Amino acid sequence: MDTPHNSHHGGIPDMGLSPWPTDARYPVNTSLRIHEHVPPGPFGHYGDSPRPPPDLSHREGKGWWELGRFDLALADPPLETSPPGPLERTLTVTGIKTLRTGGGAHVVTCFLDGNRATEYVAKIYDGLDYPLGTDSRDSHPDFMTRADQDYSIEAAAYRTMQPRIGGKGIVPAYYGSWTFPMRRTGPGHQQDGGREQARWVRMILMERIRGECMLTIMANAEARDGNSDHAPLPPEPFRLRVLQHVIEVFKFARWYGMVRHMDFAPRNFMVRPDGSVVLIDFNDSFSEELAAGGDSHPRLADPTMLPPSPIQESLHSVSSMVKRISPWYRWIPEGWRGDEDKLHEWLVETFWDDARFAPVDETWLNSTYNKTWCSESILRLLESLGRKPAEGSELDQGAAS
Repeated sequence: MDTPHNSHHGGIPDMGLSPWPTDARYPVNTSLRIHEHVPPGPFGHYGDSPRPPPDLSHREGKGWWELGRFDLALADPPLETSPPGPLERTLTVTGIKTLRTGGGAHVVTCFLDGNRATEYVAKIYDGLDYPLGTDSRDSHPDFMTRADQDYSIEAAAYRTMQPRIGGKGIVPAYYGSWTFPMRRTGPGHQQDGGREQARWVRMILMERIRGECMLTIMANAEARDGNSDHAPLPPEPFRLRVLQHVIEVFKFARWYGMVRHMDFAPRNFMVRPDGSVVLIDFNDSFSEELAAGGDSHPRLADPTMLPPSPIQESLHSVSSMVKRISPWYRWIPEGWRGDEDKLHEWLVETFWDDARFAPVDETWLNSTYNKTWCSESILRLLESLGRKPAEGSELDQGAAS
């Protein structure tokens, strides 16, 4: 788990604007009264921010750098949609999953309405946990905008995916978008004369995945041995099974869920004990259906179409895994280090007859790009590829088996 720290931004004095609390803002046993909420339309990848500049007119002429973060948040609230819905629930925090060192959404485990039998994950987009985002007094801080943007994008992704793949086990099930009031005297805030001013905070509720973040597995192994030795990691066959599932779920989320995740990194995959994988963290994603001209996804025209083969889509993009600077370097077998051919051979042998994917396109097989960048042995391997032995199938035939 990342831990918080305090920071200054550029040459601006701190003035009470330290961007992260010294302790978790939502510690264990925190109780929140949450209300169902309709998130705003996504922005960021989708277009410019619809947020107006903060209203500082009633702040007695003070500049934003002279205000505490709570007052800035009051002057720059989250985007309003329809009023909070009639459904209310009580959320109780049971643990802290992520409190990012660089600021960002706060992730906690929780239960609802006193029922400890079912745990959920809440992702809380509290602007006070985001960096200020400016080094200039001439620009308004954008920490509330960044929180709203993350919320709008991630909620859009889950709303798009839930009816399509929400029950397939490759992304967390989604239990809606919510909002709650946080008072100045609430958790993570300093007491301030008992003033009852409150701001609204947005969040989404998701299934709790029983597993461990892939990056955490690697980090724990590194902490134990202090070098690049693979001994503390899971056995190689398990790591390769996980790597296969990583590639699959990343493709399936885009193809069947119609959402591009856009951040292929170990920190975004949860690994279950059996080696199956769940893709998480969609705050930088792109829902092709919700974008302008969102009718371009091939499955909207032909629902029977299969996703392109990972051989065709990933052969060149995975090459960086064998380089020491890659975040995947520690996960791959030691024998692959610096040797793209071994990685390419594994990719071809793993997916060449996988009927869940479309056959490799012959035009791609004969492309000049392959002839320029592939070794002779890989070119011969690609030339040996034939059509699939049987017609492909839908996601249900083992997308995350």
